[in-house]
Amino acid sequence: MRKTLFAGLACALVLPMFAADEKKLPTEQIQRGHDLFLKSPKGTACATCHQMAGEGTAVGPDLKTMGSMGTPHVIVSTMRMTMTTYVQSFQTTTNGTFPGMLKDKQPDFVEAWDLSQKPPVLRKLAASEVKAIERDQTWKHPPASVDYTPQELADLIGFLRWAATGAATEVKASEVADMQ
Repeated sequence: MRKTLFAGLACALVLPMFAADEKKLPTEQIQRGHDLFLKSPKGTACATCHQMAGEGTAVGPDLKTMGSMGTPHVIVSTMRMTMTTYVQSFQTTTNGTFPGMLKDKQPDFVEAWDLSQKPPVLRKLAASEVKAIERDQTWKHPPASVDYTPQELADLIGFLRWAATGAATEVKASEVADMQ
């Protein structure tokens, strides 16, 4: 009786700590997706421009919403988008043209992430140095040209979901196999 009472008291003290931290430990799939996110052997890694779970570079759009609400098909379709509305072509008077993402625009300067460099470099240009900022027609989202296997896509989705929500549910390769 005493042993049971002590075990019950210990559970009552420990369980609230786990309830407060709902994020489950990473599974093997989540770890594989994390590794691909940070360093892809097939090209530019997601972390070059995106940040998740405190790792990577916060240049590109935040992936938490996609990771928390997107279905596997939506996430893969987004990854494979070739044209994006947030990438613009910056024409300068001194250094030509570069694909970039606007960070800040003031009357006397413009700050933009230069996506022609890896990792992207934040450039601060005098307003007089910027000839034009237009929609970019040539820059391609790097994962659009990468031939990820269905398992690699499932692993990336598993990591995004875990980093965004703490969900550790396995994503099956068959859920994205028809996206090849």
